[in-house]
Order: sequence, then C-alpha cells, then structure tokens
Amino acid sequence: MSVRRVAAVDLRTAVRSRMVRWLTGVFTVLSALGVSLLAVAGVEDATAVDAVGALSLPAVLVVPLAAIVVGYVAVVGERRSGSLKLLLGFPVSRAAVVAGKLAARTATVAMAVLVAFAVSGVLAAVLYGGVPVGRYAAFTLATVALGVAVAGFAVGVSAAVATRGRALAVAVGSYLLLVLFWQPVVAGVHYAATGGLPGAVVPAWYLLLDRLSPVGAYQVLVRAALDTTATASVFAIRPPAASAAPLETQLGGGPIPWYLSDAAAVLVLAAWTVLPVLVGTLRFRGRDL
Repeated sequence: MSVRRVAAVDLRTAVRSRMVRWLTGVFTVLSALGVSLLAVAGVEDATAVDAVGALSLPAVLVVPLAAIVVGYVAVVGERRSGSLKLLLGFPVSRAAVVAGKLAARTATVAMAVLVAFAVSGVLAAVLYGGVPVGRYAAFTLATVALGVAVAGFAVGVSAAVATRGRALAVAVGSYLLLVLFWQPVVAGVHYAATGGLPGAVVPAWYLLLDRLSPVGAYQVLVRAALDTTATASVFAIRPPAASAAPLETQLGGGPIPWYLSDAAAVLVLAAWTVLPVLVGTLRFRGRDL
C-alpha cells in the first residue's frame, strides 16, 4: 500500500467526519461575519482589503483549532482502536502511514479554508464592489499555510505519543501556547532580558521570537499579502501603533536582518509542518503498537 493510497482512504474518513464539517461551517460563518462587519457597521470608505484584513482574527483563532482537532488523533486514534495493526498488516511502512496521514489531514484543513474563503470572497465582492484577486489569493494561501503547519504539528504529536489522552493534552496545551499566550511569553522573555516590557523600539531577537510561532509567521505573510500594517492579536502586549510601524522604526534604524523577512516566515511555517512529523515518525517506528 502506497502513501497515496493511505492518504486517499484517510481523506475520505476525515471529510465524512461530523466534527470536520462542523468546524468548516463555523469557520465559514465567522469568516462571512468578519468580512461583513465593516459594511454592517456603516464604516465610511471601507474597502475590500480592509474587510479581508478583518478575517485574520477568526483565522488565527479557528484555523489552528481546526487543524489540531483534525490532526491530533490521526495516528494514535487508530493505534488505540486496533485499526492501525490491521493497516500495517498490508505491505506499508510506518513512515508511509504517517506521511499518508499528514497528506490527508493537511488537505482536509486546506479544503475547509478554501470553502470558507470562497464564500467570504463572494460576499466581499458584493458588499464592497469587488475584491483584489491577487491579494485575496495570497491571503488565502497564507491561511492555508497556517492550517497546514499546525496540522503537521498535530500529526507529529499523534505519531509520537502512546495514548489519545496524551495527544489531547499536548494538543490543548499547544493551542493555548501558540495561539493565545505566545506573545505574553515572548514579552516575559523581553522583560527578563531587559527589565521592561517591549515598547515602540525592540531588539531584533524579540521580533524573531514573536515570529517563531505559526501565528506570528502567518501575520507576517498576511501583512505582505494585503500590504497592510494591521495585526490580529488576542493578547497584544505592545501598543498597536508600535506593532504596525515599519520594521526599520521598530528596530530603531539600521538594516533589517534576513530572519525578519517574509521568506523567513515561510520557512517557519514549513518547519512547523515537517519537523514535528519527522520526530513523530522516528518515535512511532520504535514504539510497540
């Protein structure tokens, strides 16, 4: 059995899941509400780009949650049910099983994002007289990359742990850290190193730490896609004007390090997609079923 076959079977199972359909529906509704907010509120001179930018907050909250829910039981769930032993009875390696699960679960998350943003794109075009297709496509691609990165992390966790309970604990803890509390933690590191909270001017290493989370890297790509300075933060530590300032201003002048570039943000998301899966596969290979 090939990776493609494992992925095809698992994709059909994931797509039929009620939880996946429910999460897709919730994200679609939240995205539609987000893109409609400026029009409903009667904000003058609101543009489609402004409306699309409002989608980043529901994306930051819901897409990682959906990716974790889809991915955290990908391997360990079948291990505990016994179906994994049946699957491995076919001529397929454990690495191929994990790779197939990764392909299926990331595709599931990507489809959910595409469905939600297709609806929101049509709605934005109706409400604001059109949508800049290139920018919207780039924004959608960045959001898909966020979902794929978190799904890759979740599949890696699912392959690495021995029980469903541990997978759930890691999944919940990871969501809280990566989505909700990453910025406060990074601000705590800044406080420990400098004796104060981050302000208008910060060291380059602070911005690097902030961008090492999937959400931080995603926000870099969103700003590049929409050519905006807006950010979507749950617990923002720095003043909004400080975070929205050009990088040169935030660094107090001087050259911008390569690790603060848009390309570096892409590499961060790629690392979150691949590295946990590699670690999980190594642990899965050496573990008794």
